[in-house]
Amino acid sequence: MNSQIATAMRVVTGEKSCILCDNDFAYAAIISGDKDLEELSSIYKGKVITDQVVVLKKSLANNKTLQIVDIEITAKCPHCHSNYRFNNFLTLV
Repeated sequence: MNSQIATAMRVVTGEKSCILCDNDFAYAAIISGDKDLEELSSIYKGKVITDQVVVLKKSLANNKTLQIVDIEITAKCPHCHSNYRFNNFLTLV
């Protein structure tokens, strides 16, 4: 599970395989910040963009210098159009 964070807003990107149709799809999930979908569409071309993200919990690690945030993402599969819910995480320094 590879997560990358954009600077102006917090966005987690990754790839998942749909449970129903078994096709892979890439996603960009907006965690926080202004949601300019037109700008995001040009930055994350070919990825499903979603803002349906729930922050579940935050944990501290590395002598409380690193924060790990567990999130739940809901994204729509671009192939079969089913809603797919999964968990991911991001790290904050």
